[in-house]
This record gives sequence, structure tokens and C-alpha cells, in this order.
Amino acid sequence: MSSTSRGAERRNLDAYYTPDDVAQRLVSLLPIACGAIVLEPSVGGGAFARALHPVADNVWGMDINEDAPGLNECTSSRVGDFFDMHLLECEQRPMWIVGNPPFTGAEEHARHALSITGRHVAFLLRLAFLESATRAPFWTAHPPRRVWVFSKRPSFTGGKTDSCAYGFFWWDREYRGEPALGWV
Repeated sequence: MSSTSRGAERRNLDAYYTPDDVAQRLVSLLPIACGAIVLEPSVGGGAFARALHPVADNVWGMDINEDAPGLNECTSSRVGDFFDMHLLECEQRPMWIVGNPPFTGAEEHARHALSITGRHVAFLLRLAFLESATRAPFWTAHPPRRVWVFSKRPSFTGGKTDSCAYGFFWWDREYRGEPALGWV
């Protein structure tokens, strides 16, 4: 996961779990309305699911890993690949999709989330997600409402932090203004 650990073996399925305190802080920034259905598409260790329960009536979780502990933290859960989830499968659209997707394929996760959500997507991502000429069309089509930049790097390994900067990106499909920047 770290650019300081180049050559190190990555965890299976890119399983770098979000710490509970980070998920709680990030969820507290979002205006999730009472009664909302929220999907955590890569529930992993369950930090976002636990943080969402006090503010959302229904926390749906899914993970490609059948042994992901976070599946047990959700109101409803499913083992499967998020990319296989389509609108026709949903009885209701989740109003929010929130979480920490695998960094491999982050743009594809964001695109897919935006295609199936009722309105909001909020993902914890590397700030480098903002970079790349090939990603410019994505940003033009899907500008975030807000990006919160981490002032302190979180640890996804239970110890040291890496050399990557992180942000919490919030897309609101109805928002048409300029993206705002904040700090956490």
C-alpha cells in the first residue's frame, strides 16, 4: 500500500482496513438524513458500517471476500463483487455509497457508485486520485462537492503510516457548484 514499501507484497484483495476512529470522523462530516439507506461496497473490516449505524437506518454491506468481518456489521450484507451490482437488483437505490474502496481501480469504483446511487458517494482515497491527464474527463463529468484532506496520515496496517496523502471525496449528483476543500 505504501510507496515507501515498494516491492513489498500487497495484501490479498487489497484488504487495507480503515481504522474505526477515521471512519467515525469521516461519517460525521456527511449530512446523512435519518432513514437513509447506505451501501458500503467494500465493507472489509466494518469500520464504516459501524460508523454509519448511528446515522443511517439501513447499512447495506458487500465484499468480495466471504470472510470479511464487516459483513456481520451490516443490516443486510452480500458476498460479491461491487461491479456485479446493478440498479435492477436493488429494491431501492441507496441514497449514499460510502467507504474505502480498493485503491486498485478506484476510478472504476467511483464511476460505478455514481451510476447506482440515488445521490451521494463518499470515498476515502489517495489524493493522487486527483492526478492524471487520463482522469481529467472523469473530473469534468463528476466534480466532487467537497474533498477533505487529511492533515495526519492514517495507518491502514495498525502501525506505521505510508508516504501517501489521503482525502475523503464526496460527490453529490445534484450539486453543480465548485468543489470545496476542507481538512480533517
